[in-house]
Amino acid sequence: MAVSPAFGGDASCAPSCTPAQPNACCTKVYEEAGNKLATELERLTAECCAPKTCAPACTDPNTCCGEESSEDDGDCCSGRLTRLFDDCDGCGNFLEDNGWKLSGWLEFGITFNGNRPQNDLNTPGVGFNQADSQFMLNQLYFVLEKDAAANEDCFGWGGRVDMVVGSDAADTAVFGGPNNTPNFDGTWSENDIATANQIGLAMPQLYASLYAPIGNGVTLNIGHFYTVIGYEVVPAPDNFFYSHAYTMQYDEPFTHTGALASTDLSDNISLTGGITTGWDDFENQNNEWSFLGSVGWTSDSEDTSLTFAISSGGENDAFGGTSNLTVFSIVAQQKLSDNLSYVFQHDHMFFRNGDAADPGQDAEAYGINQYLFYEMSDCAQAGMRVEWWRDHNGTQLGNPGTDYYEITAGLNYKLNSCLRIRPEVRWDWADGADPWTTSDGGTKDSQFTVGTDVILVF
Repeated sequence: MAVSPAFGGDASCAPSCTPAQPNACCTKVYEEAGNKLATELERLTAECCAPKTCAPACTDPNTCCGEESSEDDGDCCSGRLTRLFDDCDGCGNFLEDNGWKLSGWLEFGITFNGNRPQNDLNTPGVGFNQADSQFMLNQLYFVLEKDAAANEDCFGWGGRVDMVVGSDAADTAVFGGPNNTPNFDGTWSENDIATANQIGLAMPQLYASLYAPIGNGVTLNIGHFYTVIGYEVVPAPDNFFYSHAYTMQYDEPFTHTGALASTDLSDNISLTGGITTGWDDFENQNNEWSFLGSVGWTSDSEDTSLTFAISSGGENDAFGGTSNLTVFSIVAQQKLSDNLSYVFQHDHMFFRNGDAADPGQDAEAYGINQYLFYEMSDCAQAGMRVEWWRDHNGTQLGNPGTDYYEITAGLNYKLNSCLRIRPEVRWDWADGADPWTTSDGGTKDSQFTVGTDVILVF
């Protein structure tokens, strides 16, 4: 093993160079070693907590790190991927100099099902973590983005590209297309072939942004983007629970393709509206357009908010034609105390002539979600979700008139600013059907699952 000169000392005084017998040579050796360790610790800490800066003397890439910027907010993970593009000798960062930012996260987990289903599936209901007793790589997620409204006083442009690798890719990819067959990323890595634990590749967002300093500012996104419907979302760090609600999985679109404009009408009211090709469809195969929009209100104290969102337009139906598919969501959020908050959500989806067995009957599904969150400390938060959802015509899960219920309780614990774990327990039951598989291949009207995932942000 090589020995650093700082620890080797001068050969002439090495024999007496011990803490118990200090001399001038020893003092020099230990001071130099301490200084080197202090310098290295400062360098590593600065690289973790702040991007490199370019002061006049900043020429050494090993020490070229500045003070933590205010926008990092003490998050040692903030900007890690962006900092890979630092060019300290050139005094800059290739991405930041052009207004771009690169970020991402890794999510993996496992779920155990008390029924030990023969088909290894926790579905229906327990979605995204649908595999029983199997390690799942849910999301290896990358985001490249540029904020079009970085300068609110000027016209600007930007955009965003999201790429996800993992078992969630199949849920996130588009499934709409000619004769309801997938297009775009719907067939990447066989995303159209569902399995219990399949690693796929999808691009759920790919859009350009334009910003105009009109009124309070108007932003226009053109391309492929996530929906504004509902409360829960696809990106794992933006949800409290590992598993998802029935409404999110069976009542709501995940993505749209089209044009969507947004603005703040006042300090309290925001407005979004545009046209899309419909639900989870990249191409406008049936030449039908859908409206997508939302209006939101937030109180002056920001303790209360209410959002109404809707998507409505023509979609391919069971008869080879097009029929109207409409879904709306209402999400109300209320801060009850400094530590306690409450969320209420209602979704209602209806699709005319969606049930091929009964051409005169609309397909219809609706439900209510309620969430309660309690902040125990800066690092720990507890939460509960209680849901009722009805598949009125059985078009979503094949059991007409069935009511589904679930209660989920869980914790979010931050090990540090980069690492978060989300253990949960969940009880599902149904009134009107036995939708869950058992170990002997039979069916049952209830299901109990225990799961946890880990999210590493970088």
